[in-house]
Amino acid sequence: MDIRGDVLVVALAGKKIVAYSVNGNIQQQLSMDSPLKYQSRCISVFPDQSGFAVGSIEGRCAIHYFVQKPGAAENFAFRCHRQDNAGKTESNVHSVNGIAFHPFGTFATVGGDGVVNFWDKDSKQRLKVFPSVNECISCASFNTQGNIFAYSKSYDWGKGASGYKGAQAQPNGISLHYVPEEEIKQRQKKGGSKR
Repeated sequence: MDIRGDVLVVALAGKKIVAYSVNGNIQQQLSMDSPLKYQSRCISVFPDQSGFAVGSIEGRCAIHYFVQKPGAAENFAFRCHRQDNAGKTESNVHSVNGIAFHPFGTFATVGGDGVVNFWDKDSKQRLKVFPSVNECISCASFNTQGNIFAYSKSYDWGKGASGYKGAQAQPNGISLHYVPEEEIKQRQKKGGSKR
């Protein structure tokens, strides 16, 4: 679950998502099925509280607005933590373990593949992809100013107990990344202006 301002969103079992307004008088704002096909793994409210992003165990993320406005971006889903195998039909699929929004409204996803991606939901573009850290990334967050990105490396149990390497596993850790503005600022919209 995630809370920002007076909006609380919760991803539940059975692929259900609910949102509440929690500004003194708690009211359910939304109840829906997840736009993703498989189990939700993480969920995060937009900085402007107009919607949320949800990630799943199948390496996909969905963007959902609470109210569709004329001319506004539509709800959509995209692949983000998958590695295509050259010449093969199947991909290596990794769960999306965390979604972190930057104050600009752009966001990061982290996953079981050990990769960090920065995204711009409004222009529907990837802004930056980091090389894999060769360990699952279990969660992440930007600081209040948005110039430091922190992420944790640890086994995420995506492959169950049989995937845990015990003493042979890399040590758990927290990494910090300085975020220059050009890595995370919004890009030019297709056929339009910059936000």
